[in-house]
Amino acid sequence: MSSVNDPGRVRIATGVTSNIPKLTAIARGIVLALAAAALCAAPRLARASEEQPGLAPAGYFHIFKLDKRTYVLSEPKYWQENVSYLLLGTHQALLFDTGPGIYSIKAVVRSITTLPVLVIPSHLHLDHIGDLHEFDDVQLLDTPALRAQVHDGYFVEPPEQSLLRDSKPYRVNGWIADGQTIELGGRAIQLLSTPGHTPDSVSLIDASHKRMFTGDIVNRMVTLVDVPGSDVTAMAASVRRLLELGPPGALAYEAHSEKPIQPDELKMLAAGIAEIAAGHATSKPMCLGNVPMLRYDVGAFPIVLPTASGATLPPLGTATETLDWLGLPCPAAK
Repeated sequence: MSSVNDPGRVRIATGVTSNIPKLTAIARGIVLALAAAALCAAPRLARASEEQPGLAPAGYFHIFKLDKRTYVLSEPKYWQENVSYLLLGTHQALLFDTGPGIYSIKAVVRSITTLPVLVIPSHLHLDHIGDLHEFDDVQLLDTPALRAQVHDGYFVEPPEQSLLRDSKPYRVNGWIADGQTIELGGRAIQLLSTPGHTPDSVSLIDASHKRMFTGDIVNRMVTLVDVPGSDVTAMAASVRRLLELGPPGALAYEAHSEKPIQPDELKMLAAGIAEIAAGHATSKPMCLGNVPMLRYDVGAFPIVLPTASGATLPPLGTATETLDWLGLPCPAAK
C-alpha cells in the first residue's frame, strides 16, 4: 500500500494526523465515490487487452493441410464460417486473420507450430480481428490513416470500421507496405493492397505454391460492397490486380469458404464486378440488417451494394449477432 505522501496514488484513509481534520462521513462517501468512478473510468484498453478467449470445444475448428507448410483453420460452426490461414516458413509463421474470437485461435496455432507468429488481418472487420489481442506481433498495411488510429500504443477501431459497436483494441507492432515481400524462411510472401470490400483490405501472394489468400475481396457466400468504406470500382481494380500479379493459374483462398476460387471464376468475377461498377448490370432488391440493399449475381456469386440512398450495413451488437445474407426485400414502411 502506498504512503499518504506517495504521488500519483490514491489512498482511502479512515483517519489522518492530528493537524488535518477528520473526514466526515459525507466527505468519506464522496471520496469513495470518486475513487470508484476513477476505477470504472480506467482505460478500457488495459482491461480489454487482458481478456483471453477460452479453448474451443472439440470439433469447433476444422483444421487441415493444403501442404506440409500451409494449414487451413476453419470455423464452420460460426455463423459466418470464417477461414484463417497459417503459413509456415523455417524461422517464422504467418497467420492470415484470427477469426471472430469466439474461441482461442492462438491455442490452435500453438498446437501446430512453436515458431514465432506474425499476424496480418485481411481487413479490420470483427470476424477477422477477434483474436488479434492474443498475439505479440500484429502488423497492418502501412497507410497514414491506419497509423493515425494508434492511441497510447493501441490500435482503436471505430464501430463503422470493425462493424462492431464495441470492439477490442489491440497492439500493432509493425507496418507492411503495399507490394512488400515478407520472408518466413525458405518462403517469400508478398502483401498487396486490395481495397474494395474495405479501404484497408489486403491479400497475400504465395507464388512458390501458386496460391493467393484474398480475404473478403470476393466470397462465395456473399461479397459485401455495402459496408462503410466499400467501393465497387476499387474492388473491380483489385480483382484485376490479383489476376495480373498472381501466379498464372493460382487458386484464391478466401475467408468464408474452404473451397478456393478457381482462376476462371476469378476472371468471371473481374468482368462481372466491372460491369456492376459501370452501371451495366441488373440488380434485385434485398434487405440486410434492416437496410434496403441491391443484390447482383455474377455467376453463382452474390454481390451486395447499397441502394441509391447510400445507406450501409450498421455495426453489430456482438460477434454472434446474425444476419440473413440473402434475405427478401425490406418490408415497406407503414
